Amino acid sequence: MVLDMPAAPLPRRLVGTFGYSESEIDKEAQRLQYAIKQPMRWSIEICKSLAPMTLEINRLKKEKDVFLIAHSYQTPDITYGVADSVADSYALSKEARDAPQQTILFSSVRFMAETAKIVSPNKTVLHPSPDAGCSLSDGIGPQDIIELKERYPGVPVVCYINTSAAVKAECDVCVTSSNYLKICERLPGDKLIFVPDRFMGKHLQNSLRGMKEIIIYDGECEVHAEFTGEKIRTWKKNMSDHGIDLFVLSHPECDAGVLEESDFVGSSELLKDEAIRLASEGKRDMMLITECGTADRVLAETENHLNLIGSCVMCRHMKRTQLEDILQALRDPHPEQVVELEEETIRRATKSLDEMFRLAE
Repeated sequence: MVLDMPAAPLPRRLVGTFGYSESEIDKEAQRLQYAIKQPMRWSIEICKSLAPMTLEINRLKKEKDVFLIAHSYQTPDITYGVADSVADSYALSKEARDAPQQTILFSSVRFMAETAKIVSPNKTVLHPSPDAGCSLSDGIGPQDIIELKERYPGVPVVCYINTSAAVKAECDVCVTSSNYLKICERLPGDKLIFVPDRFMGKHLQNSLRGMKEIIIYDGECEVHAEFTGEKIRTWKKNMSDHGIDLFVLSHPECDAGVLEESDFVGSSELLKDEAIRLASEGKRDMMLITECGTADRVLAETENHLNLIGSCVMCRHMKRTQLEDILQALRDPHPEQVVELEEETIRRATKSLDEMFRLAE
């Protein structure tokens, strides 16, 4: 692996043992290191420093009957140390809805926790880092949707799931990176408004040219906006000069220049699955154009050798959450860590999500 990855997170402060024995901590550290499968970044010493917290979080989950879900972009100590399920936003929304537990802890950014509350209004939804935002979600508000509908009366509004509950409440249907093409193609009419990601909107324009007019909003993911087609071409040429045929897998939140240089485009979950499939078939040299957490998952879940080449970009919002935050929210959540939404917002936002579930199946 020659991928440039960020350092493993250390505890923010000195962590005690929570009453666990040295042998219990050693065993848990070994479990963490084996599950993460990156011993150079995640040394046994680092894993030992985190082990008391993962042990205590897992104990409290059972004691309080909490279902802990984490987005793929969370750090490996969360995804492989304490999470009951790890996936992209679409899959996790369904799991939150269908989980038997009455308390959901969502390790993610705020809009995802709000989405879990929308689909599970009678459950308690905890979000350890209420200040963990998203450049897409924070860049658009409900008033922006109202003004778009006034400008284009009767045109359906499609919102990417990376939006607040208040924005979803103003839209006709919600979509994710795994289903937006299918849903937009199925919508009636020859025109639609797509918010807030302009890169995904441009991809829609190219994919549905001649079928639908796509009106797009000027938002972007600050992570995926870092990648350019020129950077990808440079990497491919450098690798080719060394006899390496680089296979490029990209997230649709990237711009058109990146997607044109890519061999495969899909959601975080699809990128992970495709990379693992390629490795199983002997294709070892890959470039993942997305947030670093996807690379962490590929490295942990593949049974085959592969070379992840290039550099990933870390989402500063996703990485705000650490084990200490989860532990504190489980023990004694602050009011702002309990997701609360107005009933009317839930009712109206539910319609856009229900329409997504209907059209995506």
